[in-house]
Amino acid sequence: MDEEYPRKADLRKDVSKPLPKIAPWTIDPASMDGDVSNTQAKTALDAFNAALASNDAEALANCFYTEQAYWRDIVALTGHLRTLAMPRVVATAMLQMAALRKIVGKLEVAGDAHFTVMSPVMCMGKMILLPVKSDGSNGAVCWKIWVLSTWVEKLVNQPEDEKLLLEPGRQLNDVDIIETQVCIVGGGSSGITFAARLKALGIESVVVDRNARADAKVSIDYRKELQSPHLLTKDEVADHLRQYATKFHLNIVSSAIIQSTIYSPSKQRWTVKFKSADGSWTKTIISKHFVQATGLGSGKPYLPPMKNEHLYKGLSIHSAKYRNAQILSEQGIKSVTVIGSANTGFDVMQDCYEAGLQTTMVARSPTYIFPYAYVMDPHGIGAYDLMPLDAADKLLSTFPSGLDGQFSHGLFAHLASQEPDRYTPLSSANFPVLTASSPSFNINHHLLERGGGHYIDVGGTDLISSGKVSVRGLVEPVAYTRSGLQLSGGSALHADAVVWCTGFADLDARATAGEVLGKGKGVDDDASRKDGELGPAEIASRLDASWGVDAEGEVRGVWKRQLRMENYWVMGGNFQQQRWWSRFVAMQIWLALDGSLMEAYRDTPVLT
Repeated sequence: MDEEYPRKADLRKDVSKPLPKIAPWTIDPASMDGDVSNTQAKTALDAFNAALASNDAEALANCFYTEQAYWRDIVALTGHLRTLAMPRVVATAMLQMAALRKIVGKLEVAGDAHFTVMSPVMCMGKMILLPVKSDGSNGAVCWKIWVLSTWVEKLVNQPEDEKLLLEPGRQLNDVDIIETQVCIVGGGSSGITFAARLKALGIESVVVDRNARADAKVSIDYRKELQSPHLLTKDEVADHLRQYATKFHLNIVSSAIIQSTIYSPSKQRWTVKFKSADGSWTKTIISKHFVQATGLGSGKPYLPPMKNEHLYKGLSIHSAKYRNAQILSEQGIKSVTVIGSANTGFDVMQDCYEAGLQTTMVARSPTYIFPYAYVMDPHGIGAYDLMPLDAADKLLSTFPSGLDGQFSHGLFAHLASQEPDRYTPLSSANFPVLTASSPSFNINHHLLERGGGHYIDVGGTDLISSGKVSVRGLVEPVAYTRSGLQLSGGSALHADAVVWCTGFADLDARATAGEVLGKGKGVDDDASRKDGELGPAEIASRLDASWGVDAEGEVRGVWKRQLRMENYWVMGGNFQQQRWWSRFVAMQIWLALDGSLMEAYRDTPVLT
């Protein structure tokens, strides 16, 4: 892979900053009764609008909180995902955008503050203000902008229309050459969600998936027992996705193996050739845009290097190939060692124990553990139980990630302080546990950088605390023996089966892009390629690095335009991320097809 872009930053060290501290006597809560909050917000916005209209950088910077200020923009003005920090930087960039995008109108208080603009999109936003007490004798308080978030709310000329989802799909069985607007590779939740999002905007797409699809049910059953706080099983999720694809008549070609991919920069055209898994047919898709939705951190299992693999007579599998403990039991397996102590490790461990297998977990390093109830607190994900879906998405997805993790830590640490001994029995059982009260805890570090490495406790820790499952803590498997594993420090483990819950090695989409595009399939079409056309290797080498965060705290390479590869998009993440970010990628593709997509603003003002 070529030089990495964008450079990877450390969310906790490079991006997160200490939160501002407001002296408790700065504001008397009783003074904020009635319409005072709206009046103060209007005063702050009036100053902001006046500075913006007069193109006064100093006055605009003075509207922001001096010690720390952020502007997070989701496509609305920058045409990209950006988080700019510090008042003068934010003010300079905002004035540049106002001139470049020819913004007219002003910020107004209308429920949530919003921009009124003359453009193909309607933008929304929110502000968080902090009080500042003057040094004068009267001690007057003024309010400054700490966080400004802006995002595209909808396309003015093409708002989402859910009725379009019920339109019939295309019949593709007997079609050899398929011309469409968007080719999506990957028919999991990310690809299917994105195909539906595109269809609601009137954009046709075809999903290509390597797996076979079972027939789907026609109706979607939202039974009460499947709603919160019910925890969905993988089978329920898979069943829902099949129903979703069928109900909305999405164009999906299954059991398809991509043989080659060519992109023509001059024609802005993708040509994707693929065949069926059994070789009985071949097809070609020609499209304007290409979406990689094959998953991040789920395709290439990681197995740590081990010695003497040939000695072991038992079963050794990665969790990617694990189905259930009942299958192991039917094979005569009596004992299982689970390597890994994050979510997957606990799920496998609990399944094995419940199947009657003697189970041991190897926790190689300390693991952050917090109860499911913390996650579902009303101040966190529990907001989805209290407000409409769209409102909760905006609440939880528009904050700068460098701040979001700190607020999550504050919430979890507070909840943990109410039960400081909750995980004492777990620690006493030799499990190296880190709780939410640890100063280094930041859930966004696990979600946006590691892609895991924590456990949301849904009861699995009780098995270890009670001694029903044994644990070896702070040791590493270093070699196989005939009957199990040799561990660091000289100890050994006997097990009929070893399940490696050690994660995946493909968080960076560049690691899998070549294979996804057909590299090495022997049908690279080098001889038939015209000057300037790009094949799988060249395309993969031009992609942005993905996952982890950049210097602004934005996730790299996903849900946004690539710097060196046009019309190539990477989708992924959890269900909430797929739902939220798919809307912005879909709107950008619509604007690109319409010829009205603005250039991405990638500069950061350098102040002298």
